Amino acid sequence: KPIGIAGKHRSSSVMEPALELEHAIGYSTVCGIICWHPNGKKFLYAAGASVVISDLVDPHDQIFLRGHDAPVTCLTLSASGRLAASGQNGANSDACVWDYEAKQLLYRLSEHDHGVACLAFSHDEKLLCTCGVAADNKALVWDMSNGYIVAVVQATPSPTTCVCWGGFVRDIKRRDTANYQLCTAGNKQVVLWNLDPFQGELEARKVVSEGRGAQVRDYTHLAFSDDLETVYAATTSGDFVIIRVKSASFTGTVPVSRQGIHALAAHRGGLLVGGGDGTVTHLEGQTMHETHQVELRGPVVAMSFSPDKIEVMVGTADGFIYRLRTETLQSLLVCENHSAGLVKVGFSKDASDRFATLSMDCTVRVWDAADYSTLASVTVRDAGTPACLTYTLDYLLTGWSDGKIRAHEAETGHFLWHIDNAHTGGGVTAICLSNNERFILTGGVEGEVRVWEMRSRELVSHLKEHTGRVSDLKLYDDDVHALSCGRDRAILCWDLRSERRVSSHVQRMGGMNALAVTKDQTLVLTVGQEKRVTKWDLRDHSPVSLTDLSPRNDDEALAVAVSSNGLWVATAGTAQLVKIWDMQSMRLVSSQTGHSGTVVDLKFSPDDKQLVSVGTDGLVLVWNIYA
Repeated sequence: KPIGIAGKHRSSSVMEPALELEHAIGYSTVCGIICWHPNGKKFLYAAGASVVISDLVDPHDQIFLRGHDAPVTCLTLSASGRLAASGQNGANSDACVWDYEAKQLLYRLSEHDHGVACLAFSHDEKLLCTCGVAADNKALVWDMSNGYIVAVVQATPSPTTCVCWGGFVRDIKRRDTANYQLCTAGNKQVVLWNLDPFQGELEARKVVSEGRGAQVRDYTHLAFSDDLETVYAATTSGDFVIIRVKSASFTGTVPVSRQGIHALAAHRGGLLVGGGDGTVTHLEGQTMHETHQVELRGPVVAMSFSPDKIEVMVGTADGFIYRLRTETLQSLLVCENHSAGLVKVGFSKDASDRFATLSMDCTVRVWDAADYSTLASVTVRDAGTPACLTYTLDYLLTGWSDGKIRAHEAETGHFLWHIDNAHTGGGVTAICLSNNERFILTGGVEGEVRVWEMRSRELVSHLKEHTGRVSDLKLYDDDVHALSCGRDRAILCWDLRSERRVSSHVQRMGGMNALAVTKDQTLVLTVGQEKRVTKWDLRDHSPVSLTDLSPRNDDEALAVAVSSNGLWVATAGTAQLVKIWDMQSMRLVSSQTGHSGTVVDLKFSPDDKQLVSVGTDGLVLVWNIYA
């Protein structure tokens, strides 16, 4: 785990904070991205640009393998669990091979130019096959003893979406030879390959239909039977194709799902099929008849057997990970996650043991900070995109692009009420609840700030002086004075009782994205397009200080937070870094990586022991603070 910069003494009693990544909530809902380790205690999955090794029992036991600078697109594990491999897209479209025991990068395979679509280890762990995306159009076989290339060919089919090894090629009497066998599939084609590892030659056999018929399918996943005589190929049509290896021919199709198949898992007793309609189906026998079926939350995108194949781990596109009994399909929820980028995070001022998050998948979740389980979950439909969140122990208040404010119970997630047309022209962009919980303050796209009475949900005040979108709102402890900032470069201080502006401060360049107020309410900090942290004393017209976020001026902060003790400032933004600054000197004391996308929000826990950051990569990162 990454450790923050060690603190030096700032004074006799205060030390600089160190950040340690405690936990990551979220996993990449990409096909085949979950692997149950052969030790039976751990499982691997991708979360943004990291590969996470997680414990099935202890949620605090996570190890992060970092070697990618873009989201992981594929992940595989060798038969013994000694090696893991992952790939990515983008400018540095490398495949990384990891030593599981050492938890270190073993090889960086930098031969693909545009992206890695799929990869797989041979049964004896001596070889790794990587297939590029359509623009790359290469398939390579690598020697795992030295990281060198064994063979390279043009990927067939193009694009290739899945690859699977099938032991050794067998002769006419079905005895193993020295050559390896593998299978690739993708665009309307399945190909069986014969690899001579000593000569580095790959010979292709295209799978054909028996008789005059033709199979026209787009393939998503491959699995060999236990005896390696049959290949099962999942399709986007909702059926899977049965292929006889000896003759390289299709022998039949079995319809299973209404919305395509994205995962297969074969065992001695039959086959498990994961459907795009959320079903997992168990089939067995030569006729592949259905014995059991269960429906999960979200399309099934990944399946991985336990070492004894008594259980299977299943991941869905909606962010849920389950454990299922192979024979009966009884399910146990392992964890749940957001399935899209995050928008906001919030703590209640009264509790540090729970926090809430708002996601682009139109869900709001309340998390237990002790074990990272979900205490409450809300799904909002037909509301446009979410924009803002306020969380207390009683309420979850959210603002949406359809112009509505929605309220849910914080304990249960039950819907309470909504306010129609709270803001027009683009919806609600900022929301804040008064300390006495009697009124709500909201901001909109067109620059208006509005006050709503909580009990009646009626409009109390309409304040319009911003000329651009309102980015953030804060209320003082007296519930009389409020601050708003916007894309018009202005900070406005309001007297809500007299409904007038008290002061106005304008930033020299660029709009403002967020603001924070110190605990003693004497200073205000803002971040925005100027790519600086600006400290204001509202009694003075000019800023107290301006601090560049990065030496190259390439980090636009989207979020700023002040610790409850008033000693530290946290910022995050487009540089994908979480930074801690000394409040007094505005000196950078810690900078941490963890996200693989823009960090859109962060908050200190009320006790200052943790910091939670959320990003467009779909990750919720919980950081421990040691000071």
